Amino acid sequence: MARKLTEKQQKFLDVLFEEAKGNPAKAIKLAGYAEGTPSSAVTNVLQEEIAELTKKYLATSATKAAYAMVNILEDPVALGNKEKMVAAKDILD
Repeated sequence: MARKLTEKQQKFLDVLFEEAKGNPAKAIKLAGYAEGTPSSAVTNVLQEEIAELTKKYLATSATKAAYAMVNILEDPVALGNKEKMVAAKDILD
């Protein structure tokens, strides 16, 4: 059973992977925490939830990573392919 989160904790998690684009300090501000609240004060308490949401986020990116690898096969000399391949491989691993 999932534990009960405060409204601010839930808002933090909601915005962390959306408007804040993974930036905890920005998510803290968007969630309405007091100015100066340290990121660690929020992220330490929400470690498990953040880890689970990160796994879900990476899982949703797996299809995009697979397509990137196939596109590289179709155009192997395009600029940036090496970096794309490494990133895609890391996500799929």
